[in-house]
Amino acid sequence: MCLAIAPNQKSNNSYFNRIWRIISSTPLRLFSFCAFIHSLVLGGLFVRNTAAGVHIDLHVYIFGFTYGILALVAYGYLLTWLPKKYSLSPIHYGKYNVIYLFMMTGMGALEVGIFFSNNWILAGMLLLVPAWLFAIQCLKDMHHWLNSNTQQTSRVLLFLLLFNFSTLGLSILAWLYGSSDLATLATSSSIFFSWPSIIVTALVLFLNAPAKGRVISP
Repeated sequence: MCLAIAPNQKSNNSYFNRIWRIISSTPLRLFSFCAFIHSLVLGGLFVRNTAAGVHIDLHVYIFGFTYGILALVAYGYLLTWLPKKYSLSPIHYGKYNVIYLFMMTGMGALEVGIFFSNNWILAGMLLLVPAWLFAIQCLKDMHHWLNSNTQQTSRVLLFLLLFNFSTLGLSILAWLYGSSDLATLATSSSIFFSWPSIIVTALVLFLNAPAKGRVISP
């Protein structure tokens, strides 16, 4: 007797799963979704605590906005449009999901810490570190596929991202040791120097992209 067992071809095609497939189809959509959710949560917490007269640690809110929300939008654009503009292989779904999970978990812990304890805030800050490292590594991998002229610009972009990553570390140290001077230095360097420079460099990369290119298969 022969048993013919066919593979199960049924897939979960619920409304939620269809919506989620659309949201998670690119890094830009997924990261923007995460940034939107946490913008609402952080903003809601700030308004609530201000109205209730609760002590507000501005460093924590600025940290979350600068290294979480802004970073999500920036990395979403870079990891989605850089491969498209230069006809590179799109970033693998698993890679940008790792970044998303660290960012989502880190921001969530940060927000829980605003309610409960500083240990949660520290955990949230530290969870953003691997997210940044994964994102920078993905961009570094793309850098090697670019031509030599374009690599000059992308090298500047990577340097700026690493500089911004160093200000993230300074922000964590500033919060740990309660140093307002160090916190001001770190966040000011990020907001007024790093992010504007990153935006300009990314625009140069996008504007100088060739009209057509060869698609590199993974």
